[in-house]
Amino acid sequence: MTHHHHHPGREPWHDLPEAFIDRLELESLLNESVRRETLEQAALTLRTPPSTIIDIGSGTGSDAVALAERFPTARIHALDVSAELLERVESAAAASGLADQIVSHRVDLNDDWPKEAPQAVDLAWAALSLHHLSDPAAALQRVLTTLKPGGVFVLTELTGPGVFTPSDLGSGRTSLQERMTHGSSAHSAHRTRDWSKLLEQAGFTAVEYQEKEFSARADTIDGARYLEMQLRAQRERLAPDLSAENLAVIDAAIHAVTTGKSEISFSAGRGVWIAARPQPTISTPPVTPGTREFSEVGTEGHSTLSLPRSFEADVAVVGGGVAGLAAAIALARSRRRVVMVDTGEPRNAPAIGAHNVLGQEGVAPVELVARGRTEAISYGVRIIPGHATNVAGQIDDFNVEVNHGSHHIHTRRIILATGLVDDLPDIPGIDAGWGRTVLHCPFCHGWEVRDQHIAILIRDEVTIHQAMLFAQLSDRVTMFLHEAPDPSEEQREQLAALGIEVVRPRVERLLMDGPVVQGIEIADGRTLEVDAVVVTPRFNSRTELYELLGGAAESTPFGRQIPTAPNGLTDVPGVWAAGNASQIMAMVTASAASGTMAGAAVHGDLSLTELNRAVEARRTKSR
Repeated sequence: MTHHHHHPGREPWHDLPEAFIDRLELESLLNESVRRETLEQAALTLRTPPSTIIDIGSGTGSDAVALAERFPTARIHALDVSAELLERVESAAAASGLADQIVSHRVDLNDDWPKEAPQAVDLAWAALSLHHLSDPAAALQRVLTTLKPGGVFVLTELTGPGVFTPSDLGSGRTSLQERMTHGSSAHSAHRTRDWSKLLEQAGFTAVEYQEKEFSARADTIDGARYLEMQLRAQRERLAPDLSAENLAVIDAAIHAVTTGKSEISFSAGRGVWIAARPQPTISTPPVTPGTREFSEVGTEGHSTLSLPRSFEADVAVVGGGVAGLAAAIALARSRRRVVMVDTGEPRNAPAIGAHNVLGQEGVAPVELVARGRTEAISYGVRIIPGHATNVAGQIDDFNVEVNHGSHHIHTRRIILATGLVDDLPDIPGIDAGWGRTVLHCPFCHGWEVRDQHIAILIRDEVTIHQAMLFAQLSDRVTMFLHEAPDPSEEQREQLAALGIEVVRPRVERLLMDGPVVQGIEIADGRTLEVDAVVVTPRFNSRTELYELLGGAAESTPFGRQIPTAPNGLTDVPGVWAAGNASQIMAMVTASAASGTMAGAAVHGDLSLTELNRAVEARRTKSR
């Protein structure tokens, strides 16, 4: 690993306490989901693969490593004032096999650090590192100078005080609740900064803002360690002002956390801003709907980082997963004007790999979507980051509102590829492992847990179907009935024939180490070791926009979806649906196929409409 150490004149973070560095390490581990989501949003915003990235205030190195892994062709420059933290960065880089890709720079971010950092940077990354600086506004201007035109800046900052739940630590003591709340807010003046305004004043073009949440729960090893640290820090801070009774409550809470018997959690707001250094203005001539020039403007004339407020389109595609992208590409290749609205949060993002994808077995879902976006943009698809918040109109005259009015699309047809929401059982630990070691589909992830101890966690009723399929993958399958009724005699015989043990006490929580299941704790106090947990979510398609247009969702045994014809046409004229919005059990390839089919059907519908109009115009002219 390369070192570029500029020794600052003042060293405000010199000789950091080991406990402080350990807390940063834990925060970074617990922040993995936020980091992953933010990385993917950054990847979707970048127009080309980055070659130079700066990590501003690199901490213990988790972000630098994640950046290097996500962008393997980029050189990562880690900047920090602390020698201790830079040593952690170097160790993390070496442990990950990325020492040749990550360069460290010891600089004071309060000084003119761009002189020590690379210039013409593609991506600047600052995660919880700017709020402690003496002049954040000046720091933002320095970031701008390092970026090349069109370069992207990802800023993650605190948006509110950290809070314990329950705030009285379960004691019922109002005096403790007031002290804990005041103790959190007293140290949060920097959280009130208007980063959006500061970014604008510095000269950035704001692209998107998202609210995230950092959380720590006692049902994971890392979460329990972090809670213990926070409680001890809070006790030390408030000790002079607390009564002996309140101090005893905090001590009891610490003991409960360390012994695995606590239900206390800690959460704090995170804001993520994705902004860019503006491109030089490029003027383009007006275009006529339906002509080739629209595609050229879409790929060259406008950066996706600086979008117009209003769009005219042949087709608006809502949702940028595999179904939406497949539909958009099919349409754009037929020279249709396509505008897509996408949040950048694909449902299967937590999964390590997508399977049964012919020719791309095991591809990371986020990588598959990123490739699809690049292809769509190459054919002229315009992509607006954010949510479609309202829709109205009728065939040939629809209006789609994006981000509560920041953008508007006037379009002839609509394809809803809005996906679905997995309604998971409310059991601690399930969210942390979802898509990794908490699964639902034997075809999607069963091979990865073959021959392991698989737990099937029942929600409402015994599912012999799942038991049968997962028993094919492992001879160590246990069914946890949780709150479901007892199996029938026939079901008991079937489970016994499959060699599946049935456990009756309700499940209290999953024991997790990050996203990895370690075991299941049940109501009688026992803990059973397992390697994977199978759950049955309820699948609910996002049907709100369809219902705004007058459509009615349909219920199936597995959840709600938008009813369609085989080609994706809905009951609302001019509106199609694709992917999980209309097929809640569809896997990746089926969703992509339905998107292509819907795109082709929409193109055919538009072509027939245009043909009929041309015939009528010819007849009128010849009269």
